[in-house]
Amino acid sequence: MNEGLPIFSAKQPRILIADDDRFYLKIYADLVAEMGFDCMTVENGLEALEKFRKYHPDLLIIDVVMPGMSGFEVTRRLKEDPLTMHTPVLIVTSLSDKESKVNGLEYGADELLNKPIDEAEFKVRVRNILKVKKYEDFLVEHGKMLEGEVMSKTAELEDAFEKIKYGYIETVYRLTLAAEYRDKETGGHIKRISLYSQLLARSLGLKEQEVETIFFASPMHDVGKIGIPDSILLKPGAHTPGESAIMKMHTVIGADILRDSDSGILKTAQEIALNHHETWNGEGYPNGIRGEEIPVSGRVVHLVDIYDALRSKRPYKDAFDHGKSTGIIDGMKARFDPVIYEAYRDCSEEFKRLFDENREEYKLARITT
Repeated sequence: MNEGLPIFSAKQPRILIADDDRFYLKIYADLVAEMGFDCMTVENGLEALEKFRKYHPDLLIIDVVMPGMSGFEVTRRLKEDPLTMHTPVLIVTSLSDKESKVNGLEYGADELLNKPIDEAEFKVRVRNILKVKKYEDFLVEHGKMLEGEVMSKTAELEDAFEKIKYGYIETVYRLTLAAEYRDKETGGHIKRISLYSQLLARSLGLKEQEVETIFFASPMHDVGKIGIPDSILLKPGAHTPGESAIMKMHTVIGADILRDSDSGILKTAQEIALNHHETWNGEGYPNGIRGEEIPVSGRVVHLVDIYDALRSKRPYKDAFDHGKSTGIIDGMKARFDPVIYEAYRDCSEEFKRLFDENREEYKLARITT
């Protein structure tokens, strides 16, 4: 029957009364008791502030002229404090001039009554103030409840998004692994490429979202090799010019497989697949572009792919150690973006560590950052 209607707390309202005149304190306290409310009385402004924070009243009834601190000053302090600003204040004063009334309202009083009070008016004003206070309290609590529900739903959505995201990424990884599966020596290659690329991209100062995108996209750099015949891909010796031309087509095949996606990761993966053999000096393939014409993702993976290829055993070569690999890269520095080359040199020992830690690992795992 009451569905949709606000439900208010049945808590007994508390009223704090402050007046240095004990005669008026007695009158106010009796009237409050007749209304069925709980009350506490104090005789000066400082005591009113002290008791306010312990008693937590729903309404303060206060005189203006009191020793030590006026009712105006007490009201001002309460209304400036975020913890007490929403508690209503009823000022009852013998000051009847217009300026005093304006001052009371400017200091934040919710109602003003003149002494001597009319008992019926006093009760009506107090009840009305408490009704407004109760509704305001309901709105505050309802707002907190809604905020909590929103935060809870947001957390649930974020959790669901993360699960979908990493499920999607795991699927991409597994498909990439399928493309690499024919070559047993490259089983750990795709994971290491992710780790190197993340390290190098972060060393370049790229935004963390760009770093993460490159991390997840870089393993797909050679997905186009799925279209290269085994006789060429796994050939133990040097390729003929014709075989080399076919081998180079894996960049175009990979970009074609990854084209037209709405995913930021797959768009970056397409960039990498197409451009990770392009060189800074323009002598790379498939398009012979140079310098900043090459997307930064392609420039990053170009270097890390060469490093891992040098460190790894292939059908056509033995594995080199870190020192020899770095020496070969130094001799090829014209191929690399100078900034990326220097970033590699600065963190090359981390490259060595990543290779040593992951050389035997063939299980795909996500790095924790």
